[in-house]
Amino acid sequence: MIKTTIVLIALISGIFISCGEQLPKAPVNGFVPIAEVPEIELEITKDISTSKSTFLNTVTDKNASILHHLDETGFHFYNGLKFKTADMGVLVGGTGLRARLTKDKGETWTQFGFSNFANAFHSAAFTDTDLFIVGESKYIFRTSDFGETWTVLNTEPFYEKAAITQIHYFKMAFLSPDLGYISGQESGRSVLLKTTNGGTDWEVIDTKAIDGGIFAITDFTIPSKQEINIVTQSGKCYGSKDQGKTWDLHFDIKKKYGSLNAIAFRNSAAGYIGGLDGSLFRTDDGGKEWTEIALPDEASKSNVSAITYVNNMALVTTSISFNDKERPSFVYSIKEKDGVATPFLTKKDSTVFFVGDSYGIDTLDNAVYILDRNNLYRTPIGTDD
Repeated sequence: MIKTTIVLIALISGIFISCGEQLPKAPVNGFVPIAEVPEIELEITKDISTSKSTFLNTVTDKNASILHHLDETGFHFYNGLKFKTADMGVLVGGTGLRARLTKDKGETWTQFGFSNFANAFHSAAFTDTDLFIVGESKYIFRTSDFGETWTVLNTEPFYEKAAITQIHYFKMAFLSPDLGYISGQESGRSVLLKTTNGGTDWEVIDTKAIDGGIFAITDFTIPSKQEINIVTQSGKCYGSKDQGKTWDLHFDIKKKYGSLNAIAFRNSAAGYIGGLDGSLFRTDDGGKEWTEIALPDEASKSNVSAITYVNNMALVTTSISFNDKERPSFVYSIKEKDGVATPFLTKKDSTVFFVGDSYGIDTLDNAVYILDRNNLYRTPIGTDD
């Protein structure tokens, strides 16, 4: 729904905006209370309860729970999620920079809206003390008390001014309480931000060595303190072993508009990348060689939208934007030993409808959280839950 529009955004931006040089700048701080920003209109809706149910995941033979449900999505959708504990989690999306927070395992939610426009959040990340949210906005949103108060950082001064400033942040993640990154695109130029003090200060990483700095960085993974691997809208994968100072090209899909949208590495050697038309590739040597992984037929034309690791397997969720037909499955597991993609979430319960327009997957405490256009699913794996 959102990520498949990245190509169009870049093309439109490129018509009007020069792709001039983007120079790294010194770290910038300055979070301010949200009340001090007149253009942000905070709307809060508390104690939202949605219909919940359980059904048998016939793959694991364990009950899966629906923790959050939307009867009518329309332009009200969520496409990113993160859980800090089994109790505390957040869904992010749009329209209107929308987020929902739960403190009670999804029994009730508090909704926050920060914009009157059609822009959406894309990613959320926790540190030990803070929750951060980013999306189609120049602001990084932060709360240190899980939504009681909010502060924001205006990142527009990070970039050289263009005739039209369009900032889209697609991914945010932390390796540790101190080290984190944000990726995206600004006015037709690639963006990668880094913090080394838990999100208080951010600096712009020079991305001219990545496709000339003109394609969105759609996703990234942080195998270690020094390493970061990224994928781009142009269908390439790059890796850095010095926190973004220098880059090596690991993969090129060599296909027009063949955007790569998802990446996950278990360690410095083993990882996956994926993107449009069901494209999915695996490496076991840090990106020197890649093996294509075939998804089941029902996912062959879908968008590989997110990848994560849990236990001895990788999990891949997929999307078909604006799909109105039920999909038999849209999440797949790939075990290390055989490299074969098989359905991970399936059901016989006809009351549960798999739209399969999914952009979010997260793991915590031997459970998997999966978000599609209508539902947030939680399904246990491994030991009984």
